[in-house]
Amino acid sequence: MAIEVPRLYDDIKGDRPANEDVKHYDPGTGRSDMPGARDLRDTVDANTKNDIEGKWREYWDGKEGRNRYSVNNPHLSEPYSNLEALVFQALRRYGDMHPGTIDGEVMMMFVEFANLTIEDLRGHAYWDNPEIDYYTHPSEQRPIPDSIVVSGLLYHYSVQQQSNKIEAYGPMYFKMMNRILYQRKFGSGKIEVSPWDRSQAPSGTQGYDARRR
Repeated sequence: MAIEVPRLYDDIKGDRPANEDVKHYDPGTGRSDMPGARDLRDTVDANTKNDIEGKWREYWDGKEGRNRYSVNNPHLSEPYSNLEALVFQALRRYGDMHPGTIDGEVMMMFVEFANLTIEDLRGHAYWDNPEIDYYTHPSEQRPIPDSIVVSGLLYHYSVQQQSNKIEAYGPMYFKMMNRILYQRKFGSGKIEVSPWDRSQAPSGTQGYDARRR
């Protein structure tokens, strides 16, 4: 009875599929297009983690046409949608009526809701553009991420309707706003917290102040 010899990767002929992600050089095979910032079978420690994260950051920085956030309606306009498109999107999600049946009065009410969302942004700790203008017409755009505007419209509309849906749309709106604005301002890095003592500024190495109560 013949013994089957297991097939190895080195025995496979032909070209590998194109790797569009981060690549590394493998001295064992002599290939420079191996997937991953390092060998995917390597042990990950503090040093290799920093190396891997650094290579991925360089990879994304070199990408053309990348966005800090994504538009909801790229087939209409980008990076921001006009208010009318966002109103229709909010009404589809809300589910009480067909968006195509609303009249001009309802649309103007949503213009008011969008301006309330702008007021929420003006008072937010992570928002850096207090001079942003109100919407004056549904065809206008404002430099606000689409997801925040849609969530704000859903929240303010559910308040106006005195609907139980506010229990879902309220937390979703503020969570969406906090998450997107924080990521735009500070990124997605790890958060480190150090306790302060009675000195004016933390140094990271000062001793504990025993006078604290």
